[in-house]
Amino acid sequence: MTASRGALRLADGLSLIAARLSEVGIVAMTMLLTYEVVARYVFRAPTHWTSDVATTVMIWLTFLAMGYCLRDGHMIRITAVIGQLPPAGRKAAEALSLVAILGFSIFVLWVATGSMLDSIAFGRRQPSMLRMPTWIAELPIVLGFAILALQALADLIRLPGRPAPDFASSAEQELSHNAPGEAGR
Repeated sequence: MTASRGALRLADGLSLIAARLSEVGIVAMTMLLTYEVVARYVFRAPTHWTSDVATTVMIWLTFLAMGYCLRDGHMIRITAVIGQLPPAGRKAAEALSLVAILGFSIFVLWVATGSMLDSIAFGRRQPSMLRMPTWIAELPIVLGFAILALQALADLIRLPGRPAPDFASSAEQELSHNAPGEAGR
């Protein structure tokens, strides 16, 4: 049982590390774009590289954050019907969602890994000013979906021991906790 707990902690830890790297990426992308604006409009000396680098950083931060978003329940959900189900139904819907995420992640991981390996083998480059190797923008897809798959598996393993998910938004939860006459206070 200790090995499985360690594996679950590993999935959570990878999701958290990837999310922190995404946060650093947001700061880096903001700094790059600020530098470009200042260089272009203050010094009249635009760069030729900031757009390519900022776009690549955005790809990295987007895909790396997926596992953390799943772990913390920040994935987009359409819950008009399943939110009305009894606890067992909500658990079943959550299990089905996690299986679908796991299956899709494994499929994307397989396809993206093949594409990235082809890019490395053939020396593909992006059609941009910097002509960066294409694998640099493909690697975060591989890593992101690997982390997402691990997190989906970890959440699926934990699901039987957890209470049924509550699909109400935080605003809906807040409203349901207030008495009818207290909403304006």
